[in-house]
Amino acid sequence: MVKRLGVFLAYTAFFIGALMIFVPKTSLYFLLEKEIKPLGVVISDEKIKEHFLDLEINHMNISVKGIDSAKIEKASVELLGFYNTLALHTITLSSVASSFIPLHIESVYLRHNIINPLIVDINADGEFGKMVAKVNLKTRSLHAIVKPSQLMLQKYRTSLRELKKTKEGEFVYDVSF
Repeated sequence: MVKRLGVFLAYTAFFIGALMIFVPKTSLYFLLEKEIKPLGVVISDEKIKEHFLDLEINHMNISVKGIDSAKIEKASVELLGFYNTLALHTITLSSVASSFIPLHIESVYLRHNIINPLIVDINADGEFGKMVAKVNLKTRSLHAIVKPSQLMLQKYRTSLRELKKTKEGEFVYDVSF
């Protein structure tokens, strides 16, 4: 009985490992691109490299409803099934947003795991400061805690008024979508 259970677990682990390695990551990326296009989001000029366990995307231009919104130098997608990550590096927002927030974001990390499948964790770091956020897919809500930089505190006070200030000097943003 124990031997059969061990063989079953070994085959299951082999199947999951093979699935992670041989899943067509590029095809999944193009499917995602196709799905977000009706929302008005277009990703263009990207260069895609598929690796053993991840997908690397370089030089992405993102436009929303025909307006150039951001340029992302490097993105890395890791689809492991039980733990998935999306890492974005060197993001430059459109100059249209310059009156609201600083335009340079160094990194954004999104994480999703099967232990808590309805929550997506987000960490971001940039000229605006640092942000830790959670997206609840069930309640369709975002809860973000922002530790603003000096630049944000000095030049973008009007944007910070939209957030609630805590006793620790952090700012909280809650929204449903």
